[in-house]
Amino acid sequence: MTTTLPDETLLLDDTACLRDAARFVREHDSAALLPLLLPGLGGPDLQALAGHCRFAHAGLLLFPPDADGLRTQLADCGLAVDTPSHPSVVVRERLARRHRRDPAELDVQILRPHVLGSAGERRAVEVFALTVPPHSDLEPIAAYERTRRHEAHLAFEVEHPEPLALRGLCAILARHGARPDGGGYNPHEDGTVLYFTLPDAACDYERLELYARGDHRDTLAAHLDRPRRDVR
Repeated sequence: MTTTLPDETLLLDDTACLRDAARFVREHDSAALLPLLLPGLGGPDLQALAGHCRFAHAGLLLFPPDADGLRTQLADCGLAVDTPSHPSVVVRERLARRHRRDPAELDVQILRPHVLGSAGERRAVEVFALTVPPHSDLEPIAAYERTRRHEAHLAFEVEHPEPLALRGLCAILARHGARPDGGGYNPHEDGTVLYFTLPDAACDYERLELYARGDHRDTLAAHLDRPRRDVR
């Protein structure tokens, strides 16, 4: 009889979530997915969102014990194990605020292994990896986040992110029930993210991300309804 240790069980659960996210990315496209996230969306508003944004990735937070554990998870899901990583500023800050921890205590990396859509579109699974060594004091954070799935989201990249276009897209989302839920600027990749909650989404993802290449912290400040603050 084979006994599965608790840490191994959790690693398997994370791997299953990663595999499900990759499958979701392969099977959906922007035009069909947006009305699932925003029931009632149609007409000019749907055309504007689908015309300016492309479905880019599904995101989730994993808790590997170390770099080798993360590579094993990627390999088990058919994703590239040599995918480059860099620090995740936005998610690290969100976790630190939620759990009242010093951000310096949280090693959060971001990886985007590529996944092809049903018509060959180049997409990704966005993996936030918080390293949680076995029996560390970070295990309660991992247990809480696995249950709540705060960082699970679907992302649409704005293809021509001029400030006026970004604000217009945010206004459309707000008209259809999306509510601002944070965001930030990541200087490591020179990209700005705007998060929204989707209370009526007809799928397992209840958060949406607009991703815009470049520094759009003025738009971000308006999204957060507060004066601009640089995120480092």
